[in-house]
Amino acid sequence: MMYLPHSGAFASVRRHFDDPRTSDAVFVLVSPDAGEADPVRLTATETHEALYGPDSDPQFATAVWKEVIRTAQSDLTPDSTGKLLAIWLALPRLTGTVHRVCTRLRADRSDVEAEMVLALLEKLADRDSASCLTDSSLLHAARARAWHLAREGLREIPSTQIERITEEHARTASGEEADAPTAESLDVRVDRPDGPDGLCAPLRFRARPEHLRRQGIFTDTDDGSQDGSAGHRLGKRRRPGRRTGTRPVRPAGRRG
Repeated sequence: MMYLPHSGAFASVRRHFDDPRTSDAVFVLVSPDAGEADPVRLTATETHEALYGPDSDPQFATAVWKEVIRTAQSDLTPDSTGKLLAIWLALPRLTGTVHRVCTRLRADRSDVEAEMVLALLEKLADRDSASCLTDSSLLHAARARAWHLAREGLREIPSTQIERITEEHARTASGEEADAPTAESLDVRVDRPDGPDGLCAPLRFRARPEHLRRQGIFTDTDDGSQDGSAGHRLGKRRRPGRRTGTRPVRPAGRRG
């Protein structure tokens, strides 16, 4: 099987089963009908063919999915081959959703694929829903998580403030006229908030005061000074898991 070059979670699972030593060593024992026929022993490749091949039979495909899910849920081995097989067999029905999510909501493909794989693993490990889990509910959980991840990302409002400051500094260094003198710049320090989720280190960068007021980070006080508490409150509401690097961020050159 040929796939577009990609380094995401889906490609990693596909490469795992593209190896004949892996695909030929995994077997699924499928009973087509309730006691009316002998069980059929399928390799991973044969299982994939039974689900997506040109001669695929819908009734037999339903029996295959039932056994694949049962095998995945009962698999307690360290390498989790049964769960990997279920994920691999789900990929053809999830790839279209990945494309739609990334195209419509401009989400990162690697993040979407990783979230889908995580959703599949969580559903397969859920003992409460083990008896009623089907291929449709399994795939629905993965698709729902992908759309949720992408929509949550749209709520983040990016700021180009750091890039603009860097561009102004570059123009000044090259002799071009800057928008404002360097003397009017303000050194900004964002301290690390309390709690486990926050900055790894304080942030330091230079910005013009009117830029900070425009972004709503600082407000003028009655005595003419500037209050940075709003900026700290914004910092504490940052989403968990998205951590800033441990080195200070500042434009190159002399600090005022």
